[in-house]
Amino acid sequence: MAPLGLSLILYAAAVAGALAGALARKQLVFCIGKPIATVLLFAVLGGMPTDLFGYLVFNGIVLSLAADITLLAEGNEALVVGLGLFLVAHLCYGLAFLGAGPGGWLAVPGLAVFGACSAWLVRHQWRGMEPGLRAPVGAHALGLIVMMAGVFSTLAGRALLELAAVAAVGATLLYFSQALLPWARLRRSSVWAQPVTLALYWGGQVCLMLAVRWGIGVEVVPW
Repeated sequence: MAPLGLSLILYAAAVAGALAGALARKQLVFCIGKPIATVLLFAVLGGMPTDLFGYLVFNGIVLSLAADITLLAEGNEALVVGLGLFLVAHLCYGLAFLGAGPGGWLAVPGLAVFGACSAWLVRHQWRGMEPGLRAPVGAHALGLIVMMAGVFSTLAGRALLELAAVAAVGATLLYFSQALLPWARLRRSSVWAQPVTLALYWGGQVCLMLAVRWGIGVEVVPW
């Protein structure tokens, strides 16, 4: 297992480099830094998985990395594939965390709150969007809702409340970064759209990985 301090330093450096490349519109710097930052999530996670919870989280990172690389390409086709990969990644995260609560009762308000938020965001994003993108954007939003329901269910579970709170903060950051992804992708004229969504994305991912590394999955009952 890599030392956590070193992993976080390397991760922060890669994230800073990728964000700097995005802000400066330096495509080569961005294309190098973006996948490296996501790869370093494996170091933050710290080791290979040994149970269902760990495999789901690990696969969530793998799928996120594949989506990040796919979205380096231009065009709607890359966006659709990237959203599909993120959809499965969110489902992996959601299913991994969903068993942590006794009955998972906090999954219900998670579904309600973030379901309503997603419905509002998708409805506004659909305006002016090409018809072929609407179904992928809607499906991607459903995956986000499942993720939020699963992570928020840990707040009522047997995991330490501090770890559940870290995971909930991470999931919330990841939620907003992903919910705004189609908007940021289509708003290339805004210099801040991509860096802001990416900062939320990597902040959310690292919080989730820290919660897992610190032991939130120990109390999760495998499906």
